[in-house]
Order: sequence, then structure tokens, then C-alpha cells
Amino acid sequence: MEKKKIVYIHGFGGSPFTQTVGFMNLYYPDYEWCALEVDHHAGDSIKKINDFAKENDVFAMIGTSLGGFYVLCSDFTGPKLVINPVIEPMKSLKKSVGTVQYHARRSDGATSFKFTMQDLFEFKKFKFTAGDNVTCHHTEHDELLGDDIKRDYEKIFKNRKMCPKKTLPSHIISESYVKHEIGEWLQQFGV
Repeated sequence: MEKKKIVYIHGFGGSPFTQTVGFMNLYYPDYEWCALEVDHHAGDSIKKINDFAKENDVFAMIGTSLGGFYVLCSDFTGPKLVINPVIEPMKSLKKSVGTVQYHARRSDGATSFKFTMQDLFEFKKFKFTAGDNVTCHHTEHDELLGDDIKRDYEKIFKNRKMCPKKTLPSHIISESYVKHEIGEWLQQFGV
């Protein structure tokens, strides 16, 4: 039997080569985890996600931080889980203009990239809706996006959950979060 494909999209300055993807493979081997490498170019990254979803039989998508924004802006209509998603990239990423270090290895070997005002303004082109197919998980305290983000999540997402500190202690995903919270989200699909 063919495994259901779940696409994982990492955050700003991230990489698909992280422990998060390893934990997903470890705890949920009945799924095929497809971690795409995206970057700070919103248009190119969203197109890459849309193309992958069209060319593959994707069951669900998960995105963290800026990856959550990309998942929300994608054309994919199946189940979406966004974790601490950036919902206002123009505001949240403004402080990152300049040279940014990648958090993990990239397929091209790059260790940093230039993030320009032009890159930042590209985000203005993209809007999203958070329909019934979208679930938002967020932390109690987000050191990167700030505590006000919780009010925004409450306004935007009908399906949302503030995860306990022990499973989602910060903006970064922990092994405990993958093991417990993603597992709980997957259970609703009966697979």
C-alpha cells in the first residue's frame, strides 16, 4: 500500500535537513514525509509548493513559521497544519533585512543569504485565508513573533490550539511536540 504524502515546509532561514523531519520519519513511518527546501523569495517558494502538490498525490501539508505562511498561501486544499505561522511577514521579517545565516545545511551548500527590502516587499503580493482545512498550533510565548501574535491567531484561525510549554516550548519545534501534538493532529484522519 502506498504511503500518504505529507509535505513539510521549514521556516525563514531554515532547511529540510533538520531533526524535525527526522522525528517525523521516526514517529510516523506510515507516512511519506516530503520536506521541500524553500527560501526568502515568496513567489518562487509558493510556486515550488504548488507545483509539487500538483505533480504528487499530497495528502496534507505542515508548515512552521514562514513555512506556515507559505502553506497558507498555497493552492493546496487538503489538510494544513501551521505551527507558529508568520501571518504578517512584512512586519515580522523587517528586522531580518541584511545578511542572514542559515540555521542548518542547505542543498546548495550556502551558509547565508542576502535578504533585501525588495525581498521583503514581495510578501505584499500574497494573502491567505484560514478555512476549515487549516489547524494552527502555537506556543504560549513566542520569543520570535512576540506574545501579541496569540490574539491574531485567535482572530484568524477557527481551528487552533495553544500547545503546552512542555511540548512546544518556543518558536522552535521540539521532539515532544512532534511525538504528541502532530500525532494527535494525524489521528483525526484515521491513518
